Amino acid sequence: MSIRPNLPVGIMLLIFLCLFAGTAFFIIGSKLKTREKIFSLIRMSLIYVLILVIGLRPVIVETRYEFATKNLDVLFVVDNTMSMWALDYNGRKARMEGVKKDVNFIMDELAGSNFGLVTFDDSAHVLSPFTQDMQYISDLFDTFKSPDSYYAKGSDLSIPYQDIEALLLSSARKENRKTIVFYISDGEITNGKQMKDYSELAQYIDAGAVLGYGSAEGGKMKETYGYSYVYDYSTHKDAISRIDEKNLGSIAEQMGIEYLNMNNGNASLSGAVELIRESSKTVIESGTGAEVQKDIYYFFTYPLILLLLFEIFMFVRRGRM
Repeated sequence: MSIRPNLPVGIMLLIFLCLFAGTAFFIIGSKLKTREKIFSLIRMSLIYVLILVIGLRPVIVETRYEFATKNLDVLFVVDNTMSMWALDYNGRKARMEGVKKDVNFIMDELAGSNFGLVTFDDSAHVLSPFTQDMQYISDLFDTFKSPDSYYAKGSDLSIPYQDIEALLLSSARKENRKTIVFYISDGEITNGKQMKDYSELAQYIDAGAVLGYGSAEGGKMKETYGYSYVYDYSTHKDAISRIDEKNLGSIAEQMGIEYLNMNNGNASLSGAVELIRESSKTVIESGTGAEVQKDIYYFFTYPLILLLLFEIFMFVRRGRM
């Protein structure tokens, strides 16, 4: 146990001694009977002691704590290539708008889980290993912006493979954990490379989905600075990005999870996330090292209130006699 005094301890002790001495002098010099003097002095002493203890503000210091979490590691793998900013999501919105909305929905529904984030464009980036800080993940999505069209080298769905594998292996080492993967992309491969087979990763994945964004008709992409659209020099027209559901379906099949087309809303996603949530467990974990101070001064307020009420009663009683 420790104390967090409201005033310096020396000053509080001085006030206590002055009050006690003054009260004792008054009671001893009164016309009360000896027995009443002793009784009054005891009561007032207890009141002053309780006030002193409350003023010292005693606390219990604990270094062990418990916290609740779900037994889920949820990994978001997000395609952040130029095509993911094409304007054909749910009308004429950028695909990435839908991604942000759906990721926030997943995190809200699976709150208490650990969330990780891998993105890829020309290269892969582990923006966050598994963390319970949902706000941090959400804030990362707010920093996303369209890649510079002058430096973009095309889409390649195999780029994040190694980072995905590393995070899945990290999750697999934990006891009683389920690993959930949401692979988010439009499925386009525009650099001519063959897509890597994701089948080897299926053994580490318990559930999830490949989420596809974009339409068969396709959408234009704004230039980095928003003045015009990306130009396709091979057709001499504005470039059009179209969803490739064949590639997305292949990744889903290889990973052992389902493929969901998200371009018209997240109705299908709701059911998938609900199944994941129902299969998860709430785990109570213990930790050490975080010092937590719990106030206990209020326990002393209850006897103080009773003594003050009794003192008021005695004062009223004497006034009537």
